Amino acid sequence: MQQETSAPPPAPPFSTELFSRISGKLGRNHKACSVKDGTSATQGSQMTPKDVADVIMQQFEFCLPHSHGESELHNVAFCGDTLRLRLLLEYIDTHPSKLSTLNQRNRLGCTPVRLAATGGHETCLKLLIKAGADIHIVDVKGQTPLFVAVKNRRLECARLLLQSGACPDGDVKNSSTPLNVAFMNGDVNSVLLLLQFGAHPDKMRHLAPGSTLLFQGGFAPKISSLDAAMENLHEGDVYLAVRALLERGCRTSTSFHYHSCVYMDREQLVDLLFAFGVRSDWRDENGRLATELNVKNGAKERLIALRESPRSLLSACRVKIVSCLPRPRPGLECLMRL
Repeated sequence: MQQETSAPPPAPPFSTELFSRISGKLGRNHKACSVKDGTSATQGSQMTPKDVADVIMQQFEFCLPHSHGESELHNVAFCGDTLRLRLLLEYIDTHPSKLSTLNQRNRLGCTPVRLAATGGHETCLKLLIKAGADIHIVDVKGQTPLFVAVKNRRLECARLLLQSGACPDGDVKNSSTPLNVAFMNGDVNSVLLLLQFGAHPDKMRHLAPGSTLLFQGGFAPKISSLDAAMENLHEGDVYLAVRALLERGCRTSTSFHYHSCVYMDREQLVDLLFAFGVRSDWRDENGRLATELNVKNGAKERLIALRESPRSLLSACRVKIVSCLPRPRPGLECLMRL
């Protein structure tokens, strides 16, 4: 009785020549094999990500997705191995399920783009974006690639993602926004970058799904962006961030910003807030104006002088124009030079 033999697996859609090239470049000790050029039986129809993984497994053992869903594409993106990434992208470039492979998520929901952004590998990120990878896919925490780039202080990766069309406000599945994370990190460069690319100056936290609270723009501010700037940024960075926020129309009617300026003796910030028409008549929990605080410094004296002097017509017109513009808005550098 003849022993039954199983049918040979379908020929992978990659050529023997390409297999030899990548084997040689990576120094892998692959077993000798003989593969005829041709197309797989499943290539005629649309293939699922699993079909793609099976095809890759037959010819390239280093592309085999592990049991937890992480493939070699994830590994090389996270490690920043540009050579191996170029080769992998070359071999899946014309495959019908190319995008499904590029956007495959591991057990934590991370795509290769997300991992490249985490590691700060700008070149790998460029290659993946150029190949057509989706830059908006979130992980299990609702973190976008831009969010983790900002969180890990990967400024150039964040810039690349924003230039490629990433949403500067992150995803609603995550309660926090990239701007909020930048403030928490004390990272003024990321703050300015996000605002430059259109981040909403007041979006610090997203509303929880199903929440009945109503806030302008669909977000729930537990702390204003101005407060976050004054509390988390270094002394030399506060002015830059506050000016950028004010130029883009951040809310100024929820906190006692002048009180903070007086306590910290930030005279330059007092001038800036006054120039943008921020109200100075707020009283703290003890009923005191900022000018009535029990401190004596330049910021308090400057605020007293500004409150006692009538605002010029030019300043009043500028404040009125700013208040009428929609939010968020582009920078108002030209207007503020008037």
